[in-house]
Amino acid sequence: MARPHPARGSSNGGFTLVELVIVIVLLAVLSLVTAAILRQPIDASADVQRRVRLADAADQVMARMTRDLRLALPNSIRASADGRAIELLLAPSAGRYRAVAAAVPSTPDTTDPLDFAVADTSFGMMAPLAEAPAAGQWAVVYNLASTGPQANAWAGDNRATVGAGSTTSRVVLDPGFRFPFRSPAQRVYVVTEAVQYRCGADGVLYRHAGYAPTAVQQVPPPGGAGVMAEGVGLCVFRYTAGDASRQGLATLQIGLTRDGETLSLLKSVHVPNQP
Repeated sequence: MARPHPARGSSNGGFTLVELVIVIVLLAVLSLVTAAILRQPIDASADVQRRVRLADAADQVMARMTRDLRLALPNSIRASADGRAIELLLAPSAGRYRAVAAAVPSTPDTTDPLDFAVADTSFGMMAPLAEAPAAGQWAVVYNLASTGPQANAWAGDNRATVGAGSTTSRVVLDPGFRFPFRSPAQRVYVVTEAVQYRCGADGVLYRHAGYAPTAVQQVPPPGGAGVMAEGVGLCVFRYTAGDASRQGLATLQIGLTRDGETLSLLKSVHVPNQP
């Protein structure tokens, strides 16, 4: 008896090898297209995050430098000739010294004016300082320049060492010191430390602090340093001294590079220069 043949057009429900290859190719193409579509926003998000981190790092550096510059002793800022270092004397506290004894003295502070004729060992304040000066800090009167031998705290002719026992209303000097010039506004500044920002050849921005002031700028100064930023390429610091009609101007330009991203910042800082 003859076997029946399947009807034409009937299927056994399977896939041929050609059909499987076509399906695999189509799935691979769809995967590549989908990956390309999804990769663009992912890469864009990663780029934005890198730029944000880089911008935050640059902003923090600029903010720290700006803060120090605005707290600098008037007329104490100086930049190196190559523009890769800028230096200042940090003076976060200031007040008005007593020029004459009070008419009705009530405390020793009111009877102790600053004497410019002798090496004075202490003087009272017209109003209390924000905080008591610490021994080893400096009292500066009438600073006019960051170079030269006169009225220059870097050279030391108007910079006296603060001694132990100073308070917010009375400053002790040890040893005694004779200030060469009176301040028309009776201003006295308390300098806490010398600070220098320096861009090294290794692409690092350093902050030096706590070293002894010197008449001639030293780059780098003696002592240790903290790292402010890495990957520094562009680095230009300039300072234009002020005069009686305008403030001093510090210009800071820094370029940072990280993970293939580069960011350049330029900032101008107006600095008070009234001694």
